[in-house]
Amino acid sequence: MITRRPTLSNSLSLAIVLAVFFAPHLTYGQEKTPGRIFKDRVVPHWFDGGDRFWYRNELPKVESEYILVDAVSGTRQPAFDHNRLAKALQAKGVDADGKKLQVRAIEFDTPTNTFCFTIDQSRWECDRSTYQVTCITDESVADDTASVGVHPRDLPSRSRNTGPETEICFNNQTDHPVEIQWVRPDGERQSYGTVSPGKQRYQHTFSGHVWMAVDAEGHDLIGAVAEPLSKNVIIRDQQPPRRSRNKEARPRNTSNLSPDGRWQAAIENHNVFIREVDGNGQHQLSDDGEPRHQYDLLRWSPDSKTLIAFRVQPFPAKEVYRIESSPRGGGRAKLQSSGYALPGDPFDKYELNLFDIATAKQIKPTVPVVDFGRPQVRFRNDKRCLTFNKIDRGHQRFRVIEVDLDSGESRAIIDERSDTFIWTAHGPNIGVPLVSWMEQTNEIVYVSERDGWRHLYLIDAETGETKNQITKGDFVVRKVDCIDEATRQIWFQASGRNANQDPYLIHHYRVDFDGENLVALTEADGNHVVAYSPGRRFLIDSYSRVDAAPVHELRREDDGSLVCRLETADVSSLNTVTPEVFVAKGRDGKTDIWGIIWRPSDHDPNKRYPIIEDIYAGPHDSFVPKSFSVSNRYQELNDLGFIVVKIDGMGTANRSKAFHDVCWKNIKDGGFPDRIAWIKAAAQKDSSMDVSRVGIFGTSAGGQNAAAAVLLHSDFYRAAYAACGCHDNRMDKASWNEQWMGYPVGPHYAECSNIENAHALGGHLMLMVGELDSNVPPESTFRFADALIKADKNFDLLMMPGVGHSNGGKYGQRRMREFFVEHLNP
Repeated sequence: MITRRPTLSNSLSLAIVLAVFFAPHLTYGQEKTPGRIFKDRVVPHWFDGGDRFWYRNELPKVESEYILVDAVSGTRQPAFDHNRLAKALQAKGVDADGKKLQVRAIEFDTPTNTFCFTIDQSRWECDRSTYQVTCITDESVADDTASVGVHPRDLPSRSRNTGPETEICFNNQTDHPVEIQWVRPDGERQSYGTVSPGKQRYQHTFSGHVWMAVDAEGHDLIGAVAEPLSKNVIIRDQQPPRRSRNKEARPRNTSNLSPDGRWQAAIENHNVFIREVDGNGQHQLSDDGEPRHQYDLLRWSPDSKTLIAFRVQPFPAKEVYRIESSPRGGGRAKLQSSGYALPGDPFDKYELNLFDIATAKQIKPTVPVVDFGRPQVRFRNDKRCLTFNKIDRGHQRFRVIEVDLDSGESRAIIDERSDTFIWTAHGPNIGVPLVSWMEQTNEIVYVSERDGWRHLYLIDAETGETKNQITKGDFVVRKVDCIDEATRQIWFQASGRNANQDPYLIHHYRVDFDGENLVALTEADGNHVVAYSPGRRFLIDSYSRVDAAPVHELRREDDGSLVCRLETADVSSLNTVTPEVFVAKGRDGKTDIWGIIWRPSDHDPNKRYPIIEDIYAGPHDSFVPKSFSVSNRYQELNDLGFIVVKIDGMGTANRSKAFHDVCWKNIKDGGFPDRIAWIKAAAQKDSSMDVSRVGIFGTSAGGQNAAAAVLLHSDFYRAAYAACGCHDNRMDKASWNEQWMGYPVGPHYAECSNIENAHALGGHLMLMVGELDSNVPPESTFRFADALIKADKNFDLLMMPGVGHSNGGKYGQRRMREFFVEHLNP
């Protein structure tokens, strides 16, 4: 189908016509600003010893305050007299305001009752008893050597996760104003004003944030990545030199030298060779290597007596293709290709081989080949053995295999099987590794869902027996933060243990290896993030919910008790409407399904509003937000008169194993029976929600879900916008799809395919695809379109040149809003 713009029937009201007319002008963050939130974070600066710290609060009217906390006594007070310090600085000629102090790098000296700080570019000392101040150093920028700016092309493409609070001094040495821009985590830029010629400005930021200085024509002049310590950036018209790209200067470790330094191993003509470092000649250890079965991945045993190598049967991934129709600079279209393994495709196979150096004997242990991922070998400290993990294709069996280096005999220390799947890869479970070896005690902390919930187990690596279950109960371990072998304790994150709270909210805990002495380090009803003091005696607990502003508490680590409340965020300046957290029973009438409702700011309970669901039902996580946000991601849709909902149905992660297993070989389920029941329950509570006008949108796996809604549930969903969807799991990446859909590829793959079900389209559908999508091949959408055409179905298709894996960006989102206005009549 060709793309068409929405047409308006004569029956549409004037309000709808105006909504469509103005929809193109609704752009993110321009029509409405959410306002500011204050005291939303506490960034502690701990004293030596880890029992005191200070932090800075940003306040309304560009004011600030500095707080000093004694964690032992539980006192919280101003770090100093702000007004007295300002007056003392004014007497020294410094422009200072007690309510707007901008000091940094504060250091307190208790014996002398003084503190040092930096303001502007000078270091000062203040006597706390008299508030006499003395300038002790001048840190002014003098030359290029003080600048940490780099060439714009040497910068990361976006800011990374926020680190410690810090600042950058931008010194404009050009003869024209320069704009300072923050490169956000999504890669977009946000202006922070200009610096006049010959002037400098200190920009508050956080370590890891990327900044750029830009001239009036939009040319990037210089950039910088914020670091924990304050840095200076000198801005000139001439860009700084590029960083060296001389690869030959980089050290390369290709020697495969044995630990005792005697032998050097190498692969030649696909076989394994060794030579004595101090001798001449070399010895061939294998003779069965050839192009289709070549040796690789050499590893020496710690005692240098055995060389390990894997004989590899390579299966290069077949390519997928993309056409760049509108390349920069014009000219012919360009063909792009990349290796991309699909479900059922063969993977490289790794056969373990051992070589005894003293006898040149080759041993082929009786262990299965590794055909999912590259094997990672670990050597035992207490005996001559190696271990490696084995994940079977289809993710229904996981083993930790031990091999004796002398005999080649093997055994499985852990051998777990599942009738559905073992969650071995993808997404948030990376923070919960299946296997954590204890170096001192020959034990394994193992993660399993064998009792129906994801928990930790202590395994005796010598016998393979389970010594004890470390965590137990109807909750889910979400992340392992720290394992301390010396104290035999584990710090971890979990959700679902607090019976009267949202089961997705993360709390923090500590437990002993034997499962005893479980301590809840957090308790309040919220989603918790903690930061430990040096030495881990204390922790700062910051928590919030989507409907509750952030709170910061200081707590003791030994028993989780409260020391004192530090701050409650000030949200009085925000202009956003608080969403509603709603819970209802799912398809079975028993299981709680959680979601959120966003209503228009001028919501009238006596009116009727169409409903739009934002869906992403990928089984690798849960997706309903749980923490407070200053902005409404659905502002544009709310302004047009839609109520927006987001729900985690069955088949998504972070609940029980049974809840998760609904997705097994059944991706098309998408949790729809739960979602529909939830929306109907919400509408029973709020009569302004019109269940006769329900739309849905999603991207990637969410695009697959959105399209499936109007194929398989068109009696409920009237319109769907599906962006860059995986419309047939046989055409998407093998690693993700085999985890949930299994291996080998069977008829259930076809049953879950939107392409195979195209004939069932019963609602309005708009497909969006980026022609350069390297995540989900664009052909998935094109084949879906082909199937719809062959089924003689009406639909919209938006193909975006030069766009990758995306929801369509500003243009695509504007078209989506127009689509929903046309078909749902807000």
